[in-house]
Amino acid sequence: MNIDWNEVEKLKSFFSFFTSDYLAKRPCRVRPHTLVDWIKKGEKVLIVDIRTPAESSIIGFTYEKTLRIPMNQIFERENIEKLASYGDHKIVIACRIGLRSLVVTAFLRRVGLNNAYSLEGGIISLAQEVRC
Repeated sequence: MNIDWNEVEKLKSFFSFFTSDYLAKRPCRVRPHTLVDWIKKGEKVLIVDIRTPAESSIIGFTYEKTLRIPMNQIFERENIEKLASYGDHKIVIACRIGLRSLVVTAFLRRVGLNNAYSLEGGIISLAQEVRC
């Protein structure tokens, strides 16, 4: 097995930021009801659905300001530039249950997109919030 120790050091440095104190503050996360409130109040919100096309076909949702960019494509230069063009919006990253979106949001914030938020509980929780 050939370990890339340079990459290990980069990741170690990145993940050292996530202390228990930091995570207890629930940084860069938004709850579904807060997202719905932002939208109802007319705040500028962009939802970025990072699910695969297959996942999206199972549970879909419609919101006019949604970009569908699968997680494996999110860090392509054109997609980062597209997200950066929404500097005056709250960019909410959404996946199925909220785990992948948290990782993507952390990396987006690391590269300078400090207006990115992870949707807690993902699309499933948002669907339950909207149904109620």
